[in-house]
Amino acid sequence: MYINPYSSAAEGKGAWMKSNFHTHAGTGPDTCGAYDLEEVVKHYKAAGYMILCISNHDLFTDTSHLKGKYGIGLINGFEYSKNLHMLCIGCKSLIEGEHQAAVNECVNQEGFVILCHPNWQHKEYWPWGKIDALKGYAGIEVFNGVIGRLTGTGLAEDTWDYLLSGGKLVWGFGNDDFHRWHDLNKSWTMIYSESNEENDVKSAIRSGSFYLSTGLFLNEITFDNNIIKLRASENACYPKNYQYTFIGKSGEMLHRQEGEFGEYKLSGNELYVRVKVMGEQGYVLWTQPIYNKNMFERP
Repeated sequence: MYINPYSSAAEGKGAWMKSNFHTHAGTGPDTCGAYDLEEVVKHYKAAGYMILCISNHDLFTDTSHLKGKYGIGLINGFEYSKNLHMLCIGCKSLIEGEHQAAVNECVNQEGFVILCHPNWQHKEYWPWGKIDALKGYAGIEVFNGVIGRLTGTGLAEDTWDYLLSGGKLVWGFGNDDFHRWHDLNKSWTMIYSESNEENDVKSAIRSGSFYLSTGLFLNEITFDNNIIKLRASENACYPKNYQYTFIGKSGEMLHRQEGEFGEYKLSGNELYVRVKVMGEQGYVLWTQPIYNKNMFERP
């Protein structure tokens, strides 16, 4: 049986909400942001974001006093920076200890964990063996926007396919990793949720009802009679010719087509199928996998 994480979107039970979970802000003692917290929140709101987490290095940032002020959903969290880095989102306090203990406590506090920039500095900044041993995290940053001006690569499709091919149900996220103004709006996670309240956002994350993007938007995605069909677009861009690539186990390209939509019929032998869409200007969108329920388990 194949599971479509976008079933709620097809039923129209919510709305798409632009989100960033990796944001450094605040100029107080021990913070790693370059700009005032409220200035950063206002700029993300102006860029169309509806959900934001301020995730400073090893510093829990409570933004509850700003909820309602800017009309943006604010979720508390921090970036666990004891090498290797992780985002602890929706937790209630700073968490210390080794990685597994930190993941366990974040989940215990009703939060979720994203492994940061798996190929920062070099391939396997997050070694695959260490990820294999880790339990309880929600996903990884498949694209991290800030790494493009640092070293290594912000793209981690290789790690994603490795984990998915091993039967681990790991979601893919896109984040800015914002430090400076030129980092804003480089990559985001688009969540389909009933609201931008924290509980609804967490529910959408658990079900995989979101995609990641560097500039494309998903207009439609359906999965009927084992056929995946989707359509993407760019804001205010007249070309409608996009490249749709359907990817399966071990990163194998199952099908590719160009046009106004992409379509692929599953044979029934696929472990999973995820879709990568590329637009004329080079912007990319990645969907979560449609997957064989009997072959997957949470990490």
